[in-house]
Amino acid sequence: MSKIYCGIDFHKRTCTLVMKNSSGENLEGVITVHTKRLVQYLSNRKNLMIGIEASGGTNHMVEMLKESGHDVRIINPVKFRAVGLGGKKTDERDAETIADYLRANFIPEVHHKSKVSREMKSLIVMREHLVKKRVDSVNHIRGILREYGITMKTGFENFQKEIRPSLEKLENKLIAENLRTLLEIANDLLAQENSLTQQIEDMAKESVKVKALKSIPGIGVLGATICVSVIDDISRFKNAKAFASYIGLVPSENSSGDKKRLGSITRSGCEIMRRYFIHGARAILTSPSRKMQSDPIVKWARKIEARKGRNKATVALAHKLSRIAFAVLKDEGEYSTKPIKQIQRDLLKKAS
Repeated sequence: MSKIYCGIDFHKRTCTLVMKNSSGENLEGVITVHTKRLVQYLSNRKNLMIGIEASGGTNHMVEMLKESGHDVRIINPVKFRAVGLGGKKTDERDAETIADYLRANFIPEVHHKSKVSREMKSLIVMREHLVKKRVDSVNHIRGILREYGITMKTGFENFQKEIRPSLEKLENKLIAENLRTLLEIANDLLAQENSLTQQIEDMAKESVKVKALKSIPGIGVLGATICVSVIDDISRFKNAKAFASYIGLVPSENSSGDKKRLGSITRSGCEIMRRYFIHGARAILTSPSRKMQSDPIVKWARKIEARKGRNKATVALAHKLSRIAFAVLKDEGEYSTKPIKQIQRDLLKKAS
């Protein structure tokens, strides 16, 4: 049987399908199917290669389609749009273009993450949501109090100590009562945040990869967990440089001819993961620990700090940490500052 190329314009409620053969002939015209019935509609069809753009709910749909025995490709929408559809944009035109590019084997693909990886990232994202809401509530309370000449020291611990006495200073009892309600919401969010953090830590204890990443300076449980969830399959990255580029920790480039112009980091990829690497690098540079400061990568970052300043040294160290994280997962080992020959001798001793 000849292969059939199926382009799907995926939406929450309905999907538009176009199927073409290897000669480019449209086999069934334009088909509109309810999203809930998509898997059932395609279940009896054989030798399908399906293309579907990455969007909300795509991973789950692709998982079900693969379980039905179909060859499914997730399309990077940013790169695919750059190719240009031409003319007026419609669901039919999108589906047809996807089918054409599948046939031409010219599809910019996105990695289909495993269910475990998506679950880990979902927990981290939920925690981020709680943290943001709590910080917004605290800052709102601070801002209202400042309008009446009441200021507090920076930091959440200082806020917790000073907030109730500060509310007693307010003359308007109505405002004070509403701020107390907002304070209760912030405390409730903090309790939920702590509970979710504990759940993530309990889940991370079972992961060998998380344990290995925690051996790297500046990477804690949350940073290791988001790293494992984003990478998912380490073999999809050619090398450490490709991984650092994937998360946006490499310089942007605008070069032409013999002129090479490098700018700030690209900031592409997972923002949470990149931020955790930056925070980890900053924590290392500000740490008073003598053991950490004697680490070779910290000494290297200190030299950059002396020449370029702390901010650039922080980003450079974050880039270095990302490459080390890749190597740790690739080699299935743990971070060590020992020379390679010493590590090899230690491994031989354990083997004997």
